[in-house]
Amino acid sequence: MSRNKIESGFFPVTGMMCAVCAGTVESTVLHCDGVKSATVNFASAEVAIEWDPAVTSPEAIAREVERAGYVMIVENSAAKAIEEKERIEARDYKALRTGLILAWVLTLPIATVCMAHIHFPGSDYFLMVMTLVVMVVCGSRFYKSGVKNLLGGHPTMDSLVALSTAVSFLFSAFNTFFPAFFNDHGMPADLYYEAAAMIIAFVLTGKFMETRARRNTGGAIRALMGLQPAEAQLIDANGNITTIDINRVKIGDRLVVRPGDRIPVDGTVVAGLSSVDESMLTGEPAGVEKTAGAHVSAGTMNLNGTLTIEATAVGTTTELSRIIECVRVAQGSKAPVQRLVDKISNYFVFTIIAISALTFVIWMAVAPDNLSLAILTSVSVLVIACPCALGLATPTAVMVGIGRGARIGILIRQAAALEQLAKVDTLAIDKTGTLTEGKPRVTATRFVDNDNATFIRAIWTLERLSVHPLAMALVEWAEPSVDTRVAADDNVAFDYHAGLGIVGTVNDVEYWIGNEALAEREGAAVPEDFAALAAEWAREGAGIVFGGVKGKTLGVIKVNDTIRPDAAATVEQLKSMDIKTVLLTGDRLSTARYIGREAGITDIEAGLMPADKQRIVSELRQQGNFVAMAGDGINDSQALAEADVSIAMGGGSDIAMEVAQLTIVSGRLAYIPRAITLSKATLRIIRQNLFWAFIYNVIGIPVAAGIFYPVYGWLLSPMIASAAMAFSSVCVVLNSLRLQTLRLR
Repeated sequence: MSRNKIESGFFPVTGMMCAVCAGTVESTVLHCDGVKSATVNFASAEVAIEWDPAVTSPEAIAREVERAGYVMIVENSAAKAIEEKERIEARDYKALRTGLILAWVLTLPIATVCMAHIHFPGSDYFLMVMTLVVMVVCGSRFYKSGVKNLLGGHPTMDSLVALSTAVSFLFSAFNTFFPAFFNDHGMPADLYYEAAAMIIAFVLTGKFMETRARRNTGGAIRALMGLQPAEAQLIDANGNITTIDINRVKIGDRLVVRPGDRIPVDGTVVAGLSSVDESMLTGEPAGVEKTAGAHVSAGTMNLNGTLTIEATAVGTTTELSRIIECVRVAQGSKAPVQRLVDKISNYFVFTIIAISALTFVIWMAVAPDNLSLAILTSVSVLVIACPCALGLATPTAVMVGIGRGARIGILIRQAAALEQLAKVDTLAIDKTGTLTEGKPRVTATRFVDNDNATFIRAIWTLERLSVHPLAMALVEWAEPSVDTRVAADDNVAFDYHAGLGIVGTVNDVEYWIGNEALAEREGAAVPEDFAALAAEWAREGAGIVFGGVKGKTLGVIKVNDTIRPDAAATVEQLKSMDIKTVLLTGDRLSTARYIGREAGITDIEAGLMPADKQRIVSELRQQGNFVAMAGDGINDSQALAEADVSIAMGGGSDIAMEVAQLTIVSGRLAYIPRAITLSKATLRIIRQNLFWAFIYNVIGIPVAAGIFYPVYGWLLSPMIASAAMAFSSVCVVLNSLRLQTLRLR
């Protein structure tokens, strides 16, 4: 019996006002039949769902979410879903702003009359009506959502606002209609209309500021999506150019990209010469020259020449689309510390309601003739508590941190990696393609004669026909010195000798190119200075190529995989961060030692198979180290999976990048310390946010409950409590946004 394929997706959710709202949405989705998992990110206002399509559908889940009082947006594409979410949020933001302005217009007269003790005929009724308008017109959202969730057993911040304002208003209204009741019992018949109105006005102010600030945390996704042009210039079979919608471009279509335009799809240049700004992928501002045969990526900017490209990837298969999806997944994932906060938030509102009730009971027992004091303190407890600050502390910092990384070419796939990277004390690093360029190059030569044009032309002509790993390096080295249009017409004969090299004729002259054994077979003695130089190069782990004609050696060539230009500086920087670097390679020990010396690495393990790399990473972890593994090849995938944090270098194998939690898109080693700096800064911001959120409630709730009243006579009025609550979450969001301007060394 075959198992149904589980589907997954991200869906924007609107209407969530606090972390407890997010918990309610998550619980609602999880209780839907067929749902396997659900995770709500309050900061990004999205829910990640895995479901069985044979049992349920996103539309059915959305209906259940709507019954809970929220809106889950289901669209055919992520771009449309985000666009619809932003449309709804823009509408709600405008409505929130209008409600906020109206609330203050109505509340300020109420506060003035109450605080200045202005009395006129019917003043109490005037205050009652004005406050009722504020509650019904400006604060209706709190009562609709708060009461519904309270009755449903999932009270939220809206429930706290609804309870506190309702108690304040009803107590005041009773005293307005029956002022003698409490006076006859020796108690003051106080009015708290200004408290009810001010609570709503301050909470709306805080939500407005928080919403405005939170919109910036999602800037990375919007910026990345903005890189995708809406249209493309299609060249048809007759050579005519027409403008078409980007969604109509198909693989194989030819498109023209003019200077200043963004490249619409991934493709290959078939004509033209230009520089392309690829900073959105690599973080490097310098333009990259593109000629025929070069790869170009969607979203990059064509700078100074017209290019004709052939589409190789369109729609959701482009590199830009994969990056957008990766950032969305990462921003929606939860860091380990967030799971603890979520558990606390689930019980937070129940706890606050219980503390408020207990405060009322205690004050009625201590001062039975002062009902106003009991109501004042219990209402203050309700409004000062803020689950928003707790709920926003981690996800806002994670969102901004991941977005900041994506903008400079550090692609973080999991929030856990962003948190854990700060703990790394050991970096295990692959050699080929990670510490080195991963591409053999000619780095030194020695020839018998100064005039080598004919010999170099022969090398280019013959090595083009070879399949040896070093052949391409020789071709690339020789090509600038050769008129390839003329040389391509040479009369060539070619023979490959396994384990030795090649022998061939070019324009009736026989040449040989290979190792020392081939030289001996061809009767070509290797000069002593050539042999000594070759021995020195071999100790460095380089490949040695001899070449010449029958009976004579004409030159010796050094071919090796060059170390990355930033390798030594990166290793030194990691040392300054107290991070030890260990080199892991399947290459020879002599080569590994040479590369290690060049990079400044002393811990070297060579001659390793993939399982050996995994074993060494495991041993390093067992020794108490927190290990990151950086690699680019399929042979690194086991070690990447074993490490505490896995880093793939861009340009490597897809398997390595799928396994890794973090990808350096440009492949530059210097971005590893930058990623660690970003991680440490993000973790520092998270700790600051959590400290602020916890300390605010730890101090604020007892003060609101009147703990200092018996000794100092201090009381916290509900309106001051609401102002403090409103600004606590704003502070958390603004603190997280500091990551956008973090200087990454």
